[in-house]
Amino acid sequence: MTAAPALEALLPPGVTVRERRAADPRTNLSSNELYHPRAAGLVAELIDGFDPATLGHYPVQEPAAEAAGALLGLDPAHLLLAAGSDSVIRLLLASLRGHFPGGILLQEPNYEAWTQAAESPHWHIERRASPDATATGSVEAVQRAAATAAPALVVVSWPNGPAGHTPPLGQIAELADQCARKGHLLIVDGCYAGFAGSPLDVARLAGEHCLVLLSWSKMFGFAGGRLAVAGGGPALIHRLRAARQEDHVGVLALHALSRTARVYDRFTGIWRDIARTREAIRQRLGAHGIAVPPSGGNFLHVPRPTAAGAAELTAALSRAGYRVRDMGATTGLERHVRFTVAHGPLGAHFLDTLESALTAGEAA
Repeated sequence: MTAAPALEALLPPGVTVRERRAADPRTNLSSNELYHPRAAGLVAELIDGFDPATLGHYPVQEPAAEAAGALLGLDPAHLLLAAGSDSVIRLLLASLRGHFPGGILLQEPNYEAWTQAAESPHWHIERRASPDATATGSVEAVQRAAATAAPALVVVSWPNGPAGHTPPLGQIAELADQCARKGHLLIVDGCYAGFAGSPLDVARLAGEHCLVLLSWSKMFGFAGGRLAVAGGGPALIHRLRAARQEDHVGVLALHALSRTARVYDRFTGIWRDIARTREAIRQRLGAHGIAVPPSGGNFLHVPRPTAAGAAELTAALSRAGYRVRDMGATTGLERHVRFTVAHGPLGAHFLDTLESALTAGEAA
């Protein structure tokens, strides 16, 4: 009898398993959740009228898909509903395995769910970073690689997470056209699109050679609801829906999706507030000689002179009750500390705390 393999051998090399989330008394400014005084009220409207009796039945997706299609200007048959954007990413990698000889052409840096695929024997991954740390340079680097690559999954995010790069959306449209000519499939992750423009404009890129992914977690303050919508060509969506990913979307999330149009315009006001706060923070820290890079997301990065300085700032903010992220392992963001932009009293208090921590670090 053949011995069973050790359980440790079932995990691909280099892949780590995250610990389950646990209660944390600190304010989480590490995960780019939505912080705005009006957000909770609008989320309550998303779930208003939910009938608990529906929990006793399997979900029905069609009404929510039709509502999402009407909002996004896309045919409901061309939409995939999913329990968060991570599930769409993993479904793409599983469903399209072996169909793109060029592997994954990834804008670098990018969301870690894509990077995890680098350890898979089924996908080859090519990373392309901005040579000059600019938004335009970031997309141009991907365009240059796509010009000569074999058909590949070309992955960009707009605005880029985690760098914040936000080139003109027309440049992403040019990349979509290039991908169509070269036989690539472009994936545009628009989870931060509301903070830089209109998610509806990003959705218009969806087509046969372009899949657009929109997350309700970041833009609509629905991180705990686990909801994302992907739009693309009918053949691709049909293939993805064959995996029955939509069955993982609960009835509460579907109810919220069907009501999103009712609160959409008011969420755009929240996104504009956060964008204004984001730029005011950059100007305020800039007045102190801290060059905070531009960002199109609801987050900013504070550069520090050394990696040790970034770690010290992260620790100081943690002691003050704020969870932020040391970006030391991220290409192009080494020695940076990232924090979520919060609008309102919370954001004002955090900024005061940040300035105090920076002053104390300079005095040390």
